Amino acid sequence: MKRVFKLGILLGFIFSLCTAAQAAPTACKINGAVTDSISGEAIPFVTIGIENNEGKVLSRIASDALGKFTITASSGQNYRLVVSSVGYGTKYVDISLSENEKNKDLGTIKLTESSELSEVTVIAQKPLIKSDIDKITYDMEADPDAASNNALDMLRKVPMITVDAEENIRLNGQSNYKVLVNGKSSAVMSGDNVKEVLKSMPANTIKNIEVITNPSSKYEAEGVGGIINIITVSRRETNGIVGSVGANADTYGGFGGNVYLSSQIGKFAFSGRYSGSRYTNGDGGHSKAFMETFANDEFYRSEVYGSSKYRGAGHNMSIEASYEIDTLNLISFSAWGWLGNNKSTNDLNQTYFNRANDISSQYRSLGSSSSDYGSVSGTLDYQRSFAKKDRTLTASYQFEYNPNNSDYTTENQGILHSESYIEKSKNKAHGTEQTIQIDYFDPLTDMHQIEGGVKYIMRCNVSDGDRDKSIWDETTEDWKQTPLPVNDLDYTQHILGVYTGYVLKVKKWSGKVGARLESTWNDGRTTNYDVTETPKKTKFDNNFFNIVPYVTLSWQPRDMQTFKLSYTQRLSRPGIWQLNPFKDSSTPMQLVYGNPNLESEISHTFSLGYTLFTAKGLNLATELNGRIQNNGIEQTIFMDEDGVANVTYDNIGKARECNLNVFFSGNIIPTLSLYTNLSGGYGDYSSKSAGYSNKGWNYNGYLGARWNAWKDGAISANVGYYSGFRMLVGTSAPMAFCGFSVSQSFFEKKLQLNLSVSDPFSKERKFTMHIKNDAYRIDNYNYDPCQYVRLGVTYRFGQMKESVKKARRSITNDDVKSESSGGAGGMGGGANIQ
Repeated sequence: MKRVFKLGILLGFIFSLCTAAQAAPTACKINGAVTDSISGEAIPFVTIGIENNEGKVLSRIASDALGKFTITASSGQNYRLVVSSVGYGTKYVDISLSENEKNKDLGTIKLTESSELSEVTVIAQKPLIKSDIDKITYDMEADPDAASNNALDMLRKVPMITVDAEENIRLNGQSNYKVLVNGKSSAVMSGDNVKEVLKSMPANTIKNIEVITNPSSKYEAEGVGGIINIITVSRRETNGIVGSVGANADTYGGFGGNVYLSSQIGKFAFSGRYSGSRYTNGDGGHSKAFMETFANDEFYRSEVYGSSKYRGAGHNMSIEASYEIDTLNLISFSAWGWLGNNKSTNDLNQTYFNRANDISSQYRSLGSSSSDYGSVSGTLDYQRSFAKKDRTLTASYQFEYNPNNSDYTTENQGILHSESYIEKSKNKAHGTEQTIQIDYFDPLTDMHQIEGGVKYIMRCNVSDGDRDKSIWDETTEDWKQTPLPVNDLDYTQHILGVYTGYVLKVKKWSGKVGARLESTWNDGRTTNYDVTETPKKTKFDNNFFNIVPYVTLSWQPRDMQTFKLSYTQRLSRPGIWQLNPFKDSSTPMQLVYGNPNLESEISHTFSLGYTLFTAKGLNLATELNGRIQNNGIEQTIFMDEDGVANVTYDNIGKARECNLNVFFSGNIIPTLSLYTNLSGGYGDYSSKSAGYSNKGWNYNGYLGARWNAWKDGAISANVGYYSGFRMLVGTSAPMAFCGFSVSQSFFEKKLQLNLSVSDPFSKERKFTMHIKNDAYRIDNYNYDPCQYVRLGVTYRFGQMKESVKKARRSITNDDVKSESSGGAGGMGGGANIQ
């Protein structure tokens, strides 16, 4: 049956391809060059449009720097070519294409300078990628795949970003990065929450994605890999309402929907977006793990076999509004929120062996958990503009609330030399964050620009828990309930940052330098309630002060071609649970606790980049990166005399990395576009004090294609391979994935249907992790379902025009090292060792 299913899918795609090939008309390439009628010199970047007999524009492109162009149209029809450029009169050229004609050379087209220029309208093909002095921008609205995919799917196509088969996101080879939405941070956009949020976010609600691998001094210094800034669609219409609705479902039982609305009344503009989804891993996954503790005779070796299921739901909302007091004063407001819940169950069977290979302990653990989490934030901006263009003063205030409640139940069934018990825990936690920021930007002249600002952040986090344990009493044959130690947390963090920056532009050269001063005060209090002792209060206060330099040099030898050289420092502050000394014993044979003496990580990063974007739509972006780190926060594991794994953190990591990222996209033929994201490099990770060492090569590749095979229809395919990644104490195994989709638009592209299949040739995907040092060895194997079919539908209504105005500068809190952001050279989000 499995083979029949795979064969059916393969035959279906082959049939679609064959049918499309028969239906697709012959495409003819129309070539030409545009020059000045008097001087005969080429006119660069001329707008070329092609119209049918009814005057409808079928396509528009821009010529290259030499005035040359190639535009495609179907053979056997008549067209009118419209050639226009600023300062010249528009020229019309009638074209007649015969049946099966494949090439049409129009020769030289001469434009005459216009004596009067009352109004100028510039219309050109939108480039997919744009390179600025300190960032690369991927235009989601220019990519047709965005109409039917979610944000996580589209992230695979963005330069410098890789998304592996397990949906782990890496920026510049690092999993330690920051994700902003409209330049604003949120606690929920960190760790494992990021991919769940992005999966629930339709890509057609995103305007563009900015990749900032070397953030300037105006950004928080947090995040080793850099910043991913997601700019959502925010439009206004002078008459009526515009928007879209969409829905999707997959064969796992997951489904979702989204709606977007935008409008404007006078000087007040508004837009709102909502998306919701339910996700599940279907029949669930299974795992196995093997561990050896070399110095422990009683618990020398262990084996664990398990299975797990999960399901969850998420709600994603945002609104943006602005009011133009006058041409120089703007008030804008934005709010963004994510609320989710997750439920999971697991079944683990664990056996311990002594050095003689006899069973020393055996038990079965049944667990169930649920959690409610989210983030709700609002930002109010006031922007004061001046008579001088682009000179602005912005004052901003942001408030954020992050609830995070959880409860779990673990039933331990002792089989041999292991007690039977039921442990329950409930925890209520929340955090608040308030930020005040003032920014000033002044383009002094065409050559000189200055910027500066000050920011203050106050974070308050509270966590209250309740735990109890019911132990099976063999003598009374009954459960005996016992309260367990719990930990209440009260944590406040103050951050004060001051930055300044300067930009110099001389002809084709640009330079940007800056510095940021950051001071951090942590005030932490924990109260440990032990059942036999009075409450014990623990204080963990620490302060950080850092000076973060930044410098970037850019050279643009010609339009749409750029070289960049950058250096900066990046910081990673320890998170709350990495500092909290409370010992969590909820997992059998494992203790997890923080280290209140941690310091901020400091990484020195270097990059050399090159970008090339052509008028024909060919895009190339490459970047060579280096990173040096000497005090990385690493998760460490050591075994005590009872065979219990102690998991904690320390500033013991040393990292040396060099990575090359290459991105390419373009049309190989008029109806076929290819895109690829490649990265690879060498990493050396070590810790002299802990005796850890790991080094070697890694490489990742993603290749995709889209064929516009018939009218308003397309076929897409993608394949990816990842060699795995290295950490200080472990290495993951390689993984691969593939997918296909077919889309069709109706009613002048207002309605779109999309059918996609993920990994049709593999029912499940294997993930492997190997960890080894002188004290122990761990081999983890996880198997998760990966094969599913998804159907999506999107309908757009109204006509979209201008955007809701926003303050040009607003709050971007892109700091705090997340629990799952260990990255290359770190253990990551917590080892789960049974």
